Amino acid sequence: MSNPFRLAPLAAAMACVCAHAEDAVTTASVATTPATQVAQFERIVVSASREATSLRATPAAVERIDDAMLDARRPSFIGQVLNTAPGVYITDLGNEQHNTSIRQPLSYQAVYLYLEDGLPIRPVGLFNHNALYELNLASAGAIEVIKGPASSLYGANSVGGAINLLTAAPGESPELQLGIQRSNDGYTRAEFDASDSFGAHGLRVSGYLGQQRDGWQEHSDADKRSLSLRWDWQIAPQLRLKTVASYNYLDTDMPGSLNASDYASRPAFSPNSFTFRNVEAMRLSSALESRWRAESLSTLTAWWRDNSTDQLPSYLIFDTGASSASGRTTDQHFRSLGVDLRHREEFARTLRLIGGVSLDHSPVDAREDNLAITRDPASGRYTGYRVVSARRDYDVTVQSAAAYLQGEWRPVRDFTLTAGARHDDIGYDYSNHLTPSATTGAASGSRDYSHTSPSIGAAWDATRTLNLYTRYSQGFTPPEVSSQYGGALATPDLRPAVFDNVEAGARWALPDHSLSAELTVYRLTGSDEILSYTIRPGVSEPRNAGSTRHVGVEFGSQARLGSFEAMFSGAWATHRYGDYRPSATLDFSGKDMPGAPRLLANAELAWVPDARWRIAVEGQHVGAYWMDNANTVRYDGHALAHLRASWREGSWEVFGRIANLFDARYAEIAASSYTGSGTRAPDKQDTYTPGAPRTVFVGLRYRFGGGAQEATTTQTAHADKAEVRS
Repeated sequence: MSNPFRLAPLAAAMACVCAHAEDAVTTASVATTPATQVAQFERIVVSASREATSLRATPAAVERIDDAMLDARRPSFIGQVLNTAPGVYITDLGNEQHNTSIRQPLSYQAVYLYLEDGLPIRPVGLFNHNALYELNLASAGAIEVIKGPASSLYGANSVGGAINLLTAAPGESPELQLGIQRSNDGYTRAEFDASDSFGAHGLRVSGYLGQQRDGWQEHSDADKRSLSLRWDWQIAPQLRLKTVASYNYLDTDMPGSLNASDYASRPAFSPNSFTFRNVEAMRLSSALESRWRAESLSTLTAWWRDNSTDQLPSYLIFDTGASSASGRTTDQHFRSLGVDLRHREEFARTLRLIGGVSLDHSPVDAREDNLAITRDPASGRYTGYRVVSARRDYDVTVQSAAAYLQGEWRPVRDFTLTAGARHDDIGYDYSNHLTPSATTGAASGSRDYSHTSPSIGAAWDATRTLNLYTRYSQGFTPPEVSSQYGGALATPDLRPAVFDNVEAGARWALPDHSLSAELTVYRLTGSDEILSYTIRPGVSEPRNAGSTRHVGVEFGSQARLGSFEAMFSGAWATHRYGDYRPSATLDFSGKDMPGAPRLLANAELAWVPDARWRIAVEGQHVGAYWMDNANTVRYDGHALAHLRASWREGSWEVFGRIANLFDARYAEIAASSYTGSGTRAPDKQDTYTPGAPRTVFVGLRYRFGGGAQEATTTQTAHADKAEVRS
């Protein structure tokens, strides 16, 4: 392959090295309540521009889950907080497994980017829809979501959106937080957070241990361990170093989905007895930041990743007879070394340029084995397996290089124009260790992909209380390693899929911040999307033959009246195929995409009579959607209610939560392989992942010092306030 690092000299000539993306800023001018900051467009966000910027100067739909929201909800799963953001829905597939819907249907496609302090937690080409379990939620000081394409700054896969976990900064004085919670369903979680500063040094360490035993669903035990360390060092007044180390481990059973009959009659049943997923993810990053002039900020960030996923997944088991089945194990391991060089330059406080280069080198080892599985016809359970043969054994080196530049111009005080672009060069060097065949894969070779992603937008403070914005942005997804080298004799000739997004929005708040609202309309169209095309029965290949159209409205509001707080958010959207012909005889063009509810909504009403008590009830609605491409099988949607309460006295806090208060029967996700022709067989073609029944959680937390959640979510936030463009 041609070397993608050839971009480095060109990119270095640009105004490189921008402000470090993970530094968020809190401002004293924003009114706060115990649970949330009401005036959303007064917030400071960093993810949309890789520089601390007032939300009202940001022409993008950015949602920020702040430390107050995290503190009020005490989430054990990241979806419990992200699902409050307009247009964001994270399913709970058990033991932190999930998939995501942001301007896209519920799917497993590589259309999202997951970040920690602005750095992707996985290299391009190795997307995992579950990858949020590779983050340590206990380390979060805030979480930001960019909705819609953000490829002009972040590169591949940030199409539906990007989720950025911002680690909490060390406190200025000793702090300690210890907590434990347990559910009636066998889930136990113990977590800790400790922080202090010593002269020029600040340290924070946080983590948790989670254990699931004998839960409501069969074969669903799990262990989760997460640990994060952040060290901030103010080397000199204009020079600081921030280092973050993270370790995340998950070992979980995989109960799998159910057919229609089992879902209706025995949702706690699992046909599996040995399926598992074992994940170990380690990351280390260090950012050296220099404010070498008043108008300039330069950052050099280096990172290392080591990630392995070993699994015998439930979704790769296929019945071959009444008492037999086939299956596969998969084992993937990658290591990464990368560097990001950025610079921000400000001119007369009316023009700001942010630019940089990013390089990533990630060797990958992968193996799959074919399994022969025994099945008990009477119970429907898979009882054992043996390895039959090697299916895949290969390594591939993923190399990527990018250069990006964004300009922000304020010709008048209340109006901001933003324009940017990023060029990505991506290469795969592939080596097959088996004899090439239709199942063992193609001969060794290489592939190169490149794309330039533009964006342009404008934000306007129309009045003191009303902020308007509009944006055009483009995103792209290169072929995944799995689709490029998934097991065909010939490597397919694929191109990146490209997505064009146009949106406009309004953010409004009363002067006293007691009421705020936001509204965004968008249109996102995809072309050259990769689909699996069936050449003849049993023979298929990936092709750039699909197009989609996504149109929607995202809305949200927050209010504070005396002792009451209210929050409402949601989205109405249609997701349809443009061209979608997966074979010579099947044509789903113009159909609604499966897994695409028209309406998503979330509402919460909380009573906060004083600083000690908080009681909240939450409602969640997921609308009906088609389960199949032919639009013939429908899931009716569901509505859930949750109740939370907490009481604080001094350093102690007691809290509780009842999830699925009314014990509703529902599916986290439902799908069907029925094509619309022939006789439909629900028990062979329809699958449901059942949601958890009513579950009660109780917990106890102890705090010493300022409180871990009261620390700013920035590294030395006072140093950044003067740099914020408001």
